[in-house]
Amino acid sequence: MYGIVFSKVDVVSRGVFELFSKNGYLRYRMSMGDYEIYDLRGNLAFYALSKDIVYLDDLEELLSKIPEKLQELIFVSRHEMRNPRPMFTSHVTGNWGAAELGGRPNTLSLANPHTITAFYRELCRVRSDYGLNNFECHVEATHHGPTIESIPVTFVEQGSSEKEWSISRGWELLYYVVNEFLEGRLISNNEPAISIGDLHYLTIDNRLINGEADIGHAIPKYITPITREMIIKAVNMMTHRPVKAYINWKAIDSEARRLATQVLNELNVRVIKRM
Repeated sequence: MYGIVFSKVDVVSRGVFELFSKNGYLRYRMSMGDYEIYDLRGNLAFYALSKDIVYLDDLEELLSKIPEKLQELIFVSRHEMRNPRPMFTSHVTGNWGAAELGGRPNTLSLANPHTITAFYRELCRVRSDYGLNNFECHVEATHHGPTIESIPVTFVEQGSSEKEWSISRGWELLYYVVNEFLEGRLISNNEPAISIGDLHYLTIDNRLINGEADIGHAIPKYITPITREMIIKAVNMMTHRPVKAYINWKAIDSEARRLATQVLNELNVRVIKRM
């Protein structure tokens, strides 16, 4: 059983929620705090009424109060960026330092690399079917909230400005990929991996598309200094232990390269240098 999370104050999230409602897939169950909870075809949907989706840190406590034990949480969200361009993304949440946009400081959510990458591949594959060829597809580095440590978290997003958020064909695409996930048709079983020193929008697209790896946590190059604790958390906060780590060798300094190599060797994670 899975949990799909929506927020009423997020235009993309609300649009996809309304598609599930319109198609008769939602059956109201109860309200708890700020959330309406619905049965969703043998799964659960959580609809936050007043809080933005990155600030739903109380959801983990709420989950402890319901009888069902969920396997994963999928958050449907808008995507924002400083210089916006059309884009679909997937990623796990967490903060390498301060909690500037929800979540808890220095804490990562549990990542399922297979789910993150399966969503990414499907978003790339079907965007042209929805007339959205101009939308890029990316896996993002680990960032923002909420922080949920007990259940794997994947954000699936449409962005990156009000213009793109209002494109209903994008909502239909997200509705489709979430349905595919719930039907068990979004499957990936490639080698689990982490990334260190890449851009915020990871540049290993071809490796992921070609099935070389499924990516979980990613420490981007703007996080400095990279610490032993960060690397250990990135490895440990995965549903499937990573067997390799992609390091953008020239993007990080010599001390970070030395530390990353040492810690990953200790953890028996293979280092792949990207020059």
